[in-house]
Amino acid sequence: MYYRPVTNQVFTLHGEIRSALWASASVIFESVITDAALAEAGVFRLRSERPTTLHGEIVEPGVIEQVDDAWVQQWTVRAATPEEQAAIDEATKLPVPQQISSGQGREALYNVGLFANVQPAIDAIEDADAKWRVQNAWDCRPTWERQSPFVAMMAGILGLTDDALDQLFIAAAQL
Repeated sequence: MYYRPVTNQVFTLHGEIRSALWASASVIFESVITDAALAEAGVFRLRSERPTTLHGEIVEPGVIEQVDDAWVQQWTVRAATPEEQAAIDEATKLPVPQQISSGQGREALYNVGLFANVQPAIDAIEDADAKWRVQNAWDCRPTWERQSPFVAMMAGILGLTDDALDQLFIAAAQL
């Protein structure tokens, strides 16, 4: 990044610098722009190390100041408002996959401590037809569909809410 203190402009690309300086000061650069040529035109490298944030924090650019002969972008970290956090959560929310492999599903159940509960839950199903269908799906289906009766029944048996089931499918898809 580059900074032009006279106009307080920040540039990312040399093309932006070329356009801005040509338009405002009729400055023409050689084909390769050197730091010396930039300095002569009043444009300097800008150091900018954006701080990491925790959940619920927002980082905003602060003042640009000269520190030890270098221009440095300062940053401010503040708490996000509930509205900002809701927007961030919505924007960064992963989509719920509609299908995962049974291996992914089994590993996700294991990771959250529910795998050991599955077979006892299947064994506890009283309706023989339903029990056979669920056992068959558990043992033989290569994929699990998010909207399938099998997944819905297992979620109910394991006490998973729709939200928890969505999170399980998202986690499983990452495996």
